[in-house]
Amino acid sequence: MYLATLKLVNFRNYLQEELSFHRGINIFTGLNAQGKTNLLEAIYYLAVSRSFRTNREADLLRFGSEYFSLKGTFQKKGESSRVGIEYRLPRRLQVRCNGKALKRAEYIYRQPIVVFSPDDLLLVKEGPAIRRRFLDMEGSRLKPLYYRRLRDYHRALQQRNRILKEKRGSSAAARSLLEPWDLALARWGSVIIRERTKMLAALESRAGFHFATLTAGKEMLTLRYLPTIKFDGDPDLLEGAFLEQLRKGYTAEIRRGSTMFGPHLDDFAMLIDGRDARKYGSQGQQRSVVLALKIGEVDLFKKAGGEETILLLDDVLSEFDEKRSAHLLQFLRSRAGQSFITTASPSWAAEQRWSGGAQVYNISRGKVKID
Repeated sequence: MYLATLKLVNFRNYLQEELSFHRGINIFTGLNAQGKTNLLEAIYYLAVSRSFRTNREADLLRFGSEYFSLKGTFQKKGESSRVGIEYRLPRRLQVRCNGKALKRAEYIYRQPIVVFSPDDLLLVKEGPAIRRRFLDMEGSRLKPLYYRRLRDYHRALQQRNRILKEKRGSSAAARSLLEPWDLALARWGSVIIRERTKMLAALESRAGFHFATLTAGKEMLTLRYLPTIKFDGDPDLLEGAFLEQLRKGYTAEIRRGSTMFGPHLDDFAMLIDGRDARKYGSQGQQRSVVLALKIGEVDLFKKAGGEETILLLDDVLSEFDEKRSAHLLQFLRSRAGQSFITTASPSWAAEQRWSGGAQVYNISRGKVKID
């Protein structure tokens, strides 16, 4: 699969641009703050109907605009998918594919795409929230069911937290009201935990292979899910254990005014030879972990859908040393899928030799020119 064309209107710093792309390598060059990352974001948004930088569509509007529009054509197995996405203030989002209106839940998994940016290093360095977002985004795009169950879970969580806040300090009054939401939370939350565990196991297999290549087989990467629900690792016991833990925690939760257990608070650990990479990994090791995770993601999307994955690389080569950069470049040269790369160095783009050729674009103040 590849993106053939893209039209942007009022997106970030772009007033209007219409572009066509190489089915292999596309390189965006230009000084900082000219719109290179914004263009990658537009491509990702067109493929997923979400941004990899913000949760607020209003952030994507060009200054002073009330709407933005993205249109493009994806080529997949000899067939074209014409996609159009429009957002208007205050919160009106419309997604169309080949003229048919779709809900985000129906669209989010259709176009396999992976983005790798310097901010992804925060997966190792920062707290659990960024890792949960990573799991939820990839889970939603690998399996349509995951997105629906995640939505169901958060609706139940919102209602349960509302009751806990309103009845704070009144345990007897809250218990009967919480019961149906306990059942919903345990049901949907158990599905999410099981799916996350499966996804991490699959990702560990692929990322572990790439990490071993990066370290010449001297180090091993493992991924471990860290649930707040104690269920002895048996998935058949998970829903019952979830419900029991919620009931035992009533008093503390009513006092606190929020739900203290569930996948909305879970985490996962990245271990190098059994040691937590966040606490004990060097900066080079942490970079290798993230690089392995992202290349592993590309493998998972291809395995899930049988299509080559579009890969977006936002100035990441400047973050890596020679060995890691060489591994990433070798991966790019060996794959058949489409890639988009941003760099502030025109000389780097000119020096590369890509099998099958490449297209270079120069970006300046929201304007794109073919170099």
